[in-house]
Amino acid sequence: MNKIPFFTYSFGFILFLLSFSSLIGQETNENLNENISPEEQPVHFYTSYSKPQNAIDGFGYYKLYNNTLNYETNNWYISLGAGLLEQNTIFNNKAPAFSGSLNAYFEYKINNTFSFYLSGQYLTPSFNEEINLQDIYMHPLFPQTELGTGLKGNFNNVTLDVGARTIFNTQLNSQGPSTILNSKLSIGF
Repeated sequence: MNKIPFFTYSFGFILFLLSFSSLIGQETNENLNENISPEEQPVHFYTSYSKPQNAIDGFGYYKLYNNTLNYETNNWYISLGAGLLEQNTIFNNKAPAFSGSLNAYFEYKINNTFSFYLSGQYLTPSFNEEINLQDIYMHPLFPQTELGTGLKGNFNNVTLDVGARTIFNTQLNSQGPSTILNSKLSIGF
């Protein structure tokens, strides 16, 4: 008789709790004075849903269905999420692989221009065990189990993000972690 591991139950429970993405809570200040000090700024709790996806021509795709619980103050932003990851490559003629995803993101606003962040994500092994997509493990274009840190700078409509992330190979355990330096430049219109 196959026993279902405790992690499967706890992951399912977290997905259930985060599926209520329409619930929004906010603590408000009773004093409507416009001269509120930063220490008295309201604290915000809210949930959100996102579906980042990417198709890489001639190689494969992924879709991440993610629910998050967010906490925001004047200087802090904290996000805890859980979701389902669907991914496949052109080398697989079977159904796509489905994995669970747990993620966390912490950001501290140093001043009005710069902020420091830490992020992490854990992917479970594929739920459909017969599918083993070895070509996407440790590939930086696909979601991976990883830890990251960086510094963001916002200058009017331009955002510069410089950081490092370490990818861990939790699915195959055949090679050690891989650290990647990354930078991102976003220009808003």
